Amino acid sequence: MEARSGSETSSGTADQKDTENLPCPVLMSIKTLRQLVINNIEHYQKSKSSSGEKFFTVFCLIEQESDAVRPAVETLAAIAPRFDYDELTPGNGYRSLIGVVDCCVEKLIQISRYIAVNRDSLLFRAGHYLRELEAYSKVLSQLRVLLSYGEKLLAYSEVDKCQLFPEKDQLEQMPQDIMLEVQALDRECFYGRCLGFQFCDSIWQSLQTVAVALASYSEGYHKHEGTFSRAASSIFHGSRYLTNPEARAKQIVNVTNKSDIKFCKAFWSITEGDVIAEMCNLMAGSVAINKLIQIQPHTFELDGEDGEPVTIVPPCAHTGPGNVQIRLLSFVERDGQGWLHDVSPQGKSKGKEEIPPKSVAPISKGMLIHIHGGGFVAHTSKSHEIYLRSWARDLGVPIVSIDYSLAPEQPFPRAFEECFFAYAWALKNAQFLGSTGEHICLAGDSAGGNLSVAVAMRAASYGIRAPDGVVALYTPFNVHYQPSPSRMLSLLDPLLPIGILIRCLAAYAGLEEEFISQEVANAIVQKANDKFQVATSGKSSRGSSVRSTDSCSSQDAHQSQNVDEKPKASDADADSNTQSRSEEDEDAFLRTLEMTDAWSPDVDEGELKLPDSGIGVAISKMEKHESVTPNGNVPHGEPLDEPEPIAVVDPSVPLGSPSQRSKVIHQPKDSDGMTGDQKSTTNAVLPDNNNMTPTLKRESLTLDLGEEPVVKRGPETPSAYVTSPIRRLREVPIMKNSYMSPLFATDELLKGLPQVHIIGCTFDPLLDDSIMFARRLRSLGCPVQLEIIDKLPHGFLLFSPVGKESKAASMVCVKHIMKVLYGFDAKEEDEEFSELGSEIC
Repeated sequence: MEARSGSETSSGTADQKDTENLPCPVLMSIKTLRQLVINNIEHYQKSKSSSGEKFFTVFCLIEQESDAVRPAVETLAAIAPRFDYDELTPGNGYRSLIGVVDCCVEKLIQISRYIAVNRDSLLFRAGHYLRELEAYSKVLSQLRVLLSYGEKLLAYSEVDKCQLFPEKDQLEQMPQDIMLEVQALDRECFYGRCLGFQFCDSIWQSLQTVAVALASYSEGYHKHEGTFSRAASSIFHGSRYLTNPEARAKQIVNVTNKSDIKFCKAFWSITEGDVIAEMCNLMAGSVAINKLIQIQPHTFELDGEDGEPVTIVPPCAHTGPGNVQIRLLSFVERDGQGWLHDVSPQGKSKGKEEIPPKSVAPISKGMLIHIHGGGFVAHTSKSHEIYLRSWARDLGVPIVSIDYSLAPEQPFPRAFEECFFAYAWALKNAQFLGSTGEHICLAGDSAGGNLSVAVAMRAASYGIRAPDGVVALYTPFNVHYQPSPSRMLSLLDPLLPIGILIRCLAAYAGLEEEFISQEVANAIVQKANDKFQVATSGKSSRGSSVRSTDSCSSQDAHQSQNVDEKPKASDADADSNTQSRSEEDEDAFLRTLEMTDAWSPDVDEGELKLPDSGIGVAISKMEKHESVTPNGNVPHGEPLDEPEPIAVVDPSVPLGSPSQRSKVIHQPKDSDGMTGDQKSTTNAVLPDNNNMTPTLKRESLTLDLGEEPVVKRGPETPSAYVTSPIRRLREVPIMKNSYMSPLFATDELLKGLPQVHIIGCTFDPLLDDSIMFARRLRSLGCPVQLEIIDKLPHGFLLFSPVGKESKAASMVCVKHIMKVLYGFDAKEEDEEFSELGSEIC
């Protein structure tokens, strides 16, 4: 499949120049906004009421900000088309910055127009719309500052080479204060009333839920140790953050600035809980096969492309050889998967869900190998079933999803080694997974996309069967923290804030978190605010209404300061008393819950009780590990559920024989809450009939990455200060390892890749990664396709059941996977995919 390279043709260059000369739609929107604002200013200038004076002041501020943001928009709009992948795929970080401004302006137009029409009505809610105006005016103000930093990035980017990331020499010349100032900008306005304003409306409610959950969960996480106490505290604080968006914004910014990676892991692991998993699975639908298979460490051989056997060794980085766990999903049971029903634990009666289906579908020619996302630090295949189940139905092939070990306990290259080992094992045992292995696609979202490309490169370098193609979704191809225009969007992204983004990259690299003092952090914030205030105060007044605004605003501010000095002090005392009462109410709330059977840890119902035998098994597995990983361990922050028996298959005994069911072990339960008569949750361990690991030396199993050694992590520092590991992320050589950051991989490795399909999002902080990697592959003559989806956030696949745009985007991903598996051309696409894809593309 050939790459789309229209930008290389002469006609494409001409079209691009014509596009640059077209009037910018954002500038037209700003013109419309100014007309509405001036209309409202003229109306409220005559008002004598207190609300009228406030409306007058806010509209004057919006008029000033809309006029001040215009030069930066013009500058970036003129240069942005040069950074596009091609004329058919307009998109890059500079366009995204302009697009965010456009979304904010459109919101202000809607509010201003409504006020202009209904301001004299008796039913007009003046207080509500005044708060909305104030919120979006602050957003517009901060976006103006963000655009100014975007202009600074242009000075360190090679425009002629269309480099969205600064080159090494430009990066060294870039003042480090710029990056720290960007990180220290006031971000509360983006997480309050205006949360997710840049995304489509159908996703807004889901983002609100995530934001409320993040703010309320952080309250319980930092105050309580027990799982139930944290959950109860989250419920207690949830209503407050739901009704008070300003308090929610302050809490979110605070927690993303100060909390360590352990909090991120604990919060993201909420989706692994039984209740949420059950709800997600009900929305996703049932599948016939949903099995966890644990691959024991062993060596085996695969036929190489040259006919010579290639030896595959188990993962061994950091902690030595260990198990690798995968999940097999299939919408219907297929030939070759029958052994999964035969392997049943002893002492467990067969329920209705364990009865094999009456009919078995033929073995599939295709297979999808999936690697989940989660910033390299969280999630398992279980949390991604919400879209994998629908994929299993739509694709009609078995899906193997890999559960790899997570950072920071297991940093690079452990996850990479496990994914490659699982990929090779799936090739060798494809017939037992329901596939002939004739067509194989590797797909991954976010961190999983990074690992998918790395696995494909390793397969090519090893000389084994490479996948027919790779589909990478909103992927970080550059783990090295380099500034780019799209990465500045993490300042306002509700799902990938800048603090979490930096911590995830540092954790995967094996770096301990670096902290700067509160004084230094305050100095950086003050410096950024001073620059903003100077820029604001330097703007001249325009028009009589604006001059009136300046004097009125100054006078009102002076009077307000004199009048409100004492009430402010009393308000602070009241807030302190309110907080104290809130903490007392919370403690009473928790004590009440502990007295009930529903929340008592000792109650012998459901998943709330942990038997002694389960604790013993868990402790034995945690003797050599700080936390539990997918290799038989439990992710950090996730409670130990009641253990579930695992049947161990003896490789020396034929599949399906009674002797296979003679060995049973226990492991923490994986309750996925599936529905359907054909569902089964038995976990099977299928080692290969080869030499086991104890006969090998650990030194002989270490993969040679051919680059710098992995940086060892030191003891973790308490999160008492604002973190900023930017300095170290710029200096560590391993960040540019070919298998960690594919964008910097050698030409030889990249040329060995099969066709690569990259799907990015307009407002994703990682958009520039996708564009630059696609451009790098195209320059090497590699087959690559890039598609950019508009107005959906990073991780949109997890929202596919709750919005038509997310569902349509999921079908776009299915379309690209089908292109890899079946090879049909875009002109021959199914009408269903075309209709769904046209809704968002």
